[in-house]
Amino acid sequence: MRILHELAHDRARTAADLSRNLGLDTGYLSRLLTNFQKLGLIVRGKNESDGRAHLLTITADARAKVDEIDLHVSAEAATLLSRLTAGEIEQLSNAMIDIERLLSPHHGEGHNTRLRSPRRGDFGWIVERHAHLESSDRAAHSNEAYSAKVVARFLGAVQSGTPRIACWVAEREGAARVGAALLSAQSEKEARIELLFVEPGARRRGLGVQLVSACTNFAHGAGYDNVICRMPMVHEDLCALFKRTGFTAKQDGDSGVIWHRELRRVYAD
Repeated sequence: MRILHELAHDRARTAADLSRNLGLDTGYLSRLLTNFQKLGLIVRGKNESDGRAHLLTITADARAKVDEIDLHVSAEAATLLSRLTAGEIEQLSNAMIDIERLLSPHHGEGHNTRLRSPRRGDFGWIVERHAHLESSDRAAHSNEAYSAKVVARFLGAVQSGTPRIACWVAEREGAARVGAALLSAQSEKEARIELLFVEPGARRRGLGVQLVSACTNFAHGAGYDNVICRMPMVHEDLCALFKRTGFTAKQDGDSGVIWHRELRRVYAD
């Protein structure tokens, strides 16, 4: 069915196309195609551009069977989805996006990523993912409590109309969320980056730099003099990221570190 589906939807014209698209052994594929031809499911034609390969065409009867099965599958899917509420369908869709991203052969490559403002459900996701990805010495529940506390404080500030704060969610092509960062006010002159993270499969492709740059650019425009990020322990990846983006480190108590960047001011006469 996978072979016939490729041919029916014009995603393959030759055996080489099918082998590449479906990851099939060429010898096994050749035997299948011979049987399909005997059953009247496909026709082999002359390939004017390459005499070594035949052009494969699905017959009308086989195409009708593929369409019939497609309709059956669509009807089954519609029956399953009809039992779900709109919120459950949205949850299912988000889960499928993550599954597709993680199982893609090159799930971190070849996709455009953009930064956007948070939407409904994003802050709960930020708490969950940051708690999972945080590798500090805090216990698992402490990690989640810390993330939830930061998000609750940020949302409280949003609801009270506090200015000069922002949040970005990194979204890959296909609506898969792969990172986030919050910018809050540490003081009147100092902004603080919090809950900065990038999903493992999306790292080392400049996304962390985009998130940090969004924070520093916003802080500069909002009138802050400097930006900091406090970490309870040394994170190798984050340390390298902050070094690349112009931050310097200083000790914060016994085990923590604060990354600090002064924002340059341009004065006009």
